[in-house]
Amino acid sequence: MAHNNNMRMATLLLLLLLVHLCPASAVTCDDIKAGLEPCVTAMTTLPVAAPAACCAGLKAIVDLEANFGVTATCKCTKALLATPFGISVSLNVSVGIQSLCAVDLGYSFNSDFVCGA
Repeated sequence: MAHNNNMRMATLLLLLLLVHLCPASAVTCDDIKAGLEPCVTAMTTLPVAAPAACCAGLKAIVDLEANFGVTATCKCTKALLATPFGISVSLNVSVGIQSLCAVDLGYSFNSDFVCGA
């Protein structure tokens, strides 16, 4: 029970952080990084269930896309996966995590994904 409350609190804090960090004029890669960080472990092997904080982070990215477009979030995601996280993510795992979270970012996390213009 305490673990469930901790997860809820972590999710709430993540969402509040994203709302606070997201300026009205532009999305930043730090906004995207905050959403992706809880997913790093899940992105290396497809879990049976995605962590709640990961799903909350992905949903926060979808909200950012509604305001700033998929291309902006995609470019940051691609840059972040290439550098700070330093992980390799397969297309199946990426699609699987998004499916487990009932989220569609409009792109996958594999190394070959291409962002729009």
